[in-house]
Amino acid sequence: MYPLLSFTVLLIISYFIGCFSTAKIFAKYFRNINIYKVGSGHSDTQNIFHNVDKPLGVFVGLADMGKMYFYLVLLKYILNIEVLTSVIGDNIGTQQHLLILGFITIIGHCLPITHHLKGGRGIFTYIGFVFFFAPEAILIVTILATIIVIFFKQIRFAQFMIVMLPPFINFFFVPEKDLLAKMFIAALLMGIINVVVSKKLGEI
Repeated sequence: MYPLLSFTVLLIISYFIGCFSTAKIFAKYFRNINIYKVGSGHSDTQNIFHNVDKPLGVFVGLADMGKMYFYLVLLKYILNIEVLTSVIGDNIGTQQHLLILGFITIIGHCLPITHHLKGGRGIFTYIGFVFFFAPEAILIVTILATIIVIFFKQIRFAQFMIVMLPPFINFFFVPEKDLLAKMFIAALLMGIINVVVSKKLGEI
């Protein structure tokens, strides 16, 4: 009972951490702008970058990456404390648990109930998520995606690469079938979420 209850509470906490909008906070603090009344009306890095300020957009993206990555680091540390696991009655800090909690955080970022489900695409949050589990793969993909954006201006294709390529590349670093399968599932779900966000933006 305690492991299930504890994990359920963590799912809720993770979702609302995802709902915490760095784009909204930074746009208000640094530019005194309501991001929901600018550009696409979504609180995401892309809206900040294109319609508010490019350096601020980069800063917001890095903040989203850090929010996700350090949240997972904190969860892994806390949930694997021996005293805590003995109280809960089970270890809910395994790789599988962290994958689920991390992805729920992404859902909170993309579809925040606190902002009428008007979140961002979650690409930078997803980078932070993958960096925790497969740092080499996401670094390679991010560099390639950055080159494509800078020289070819293909933002959508770069986003597609960031979502779909890490599981394939990670195979060469950590050929662990269980992790690869879970990363493929995460990539597929991330693609579905981006379709939902694109529909909300009227792009499809």
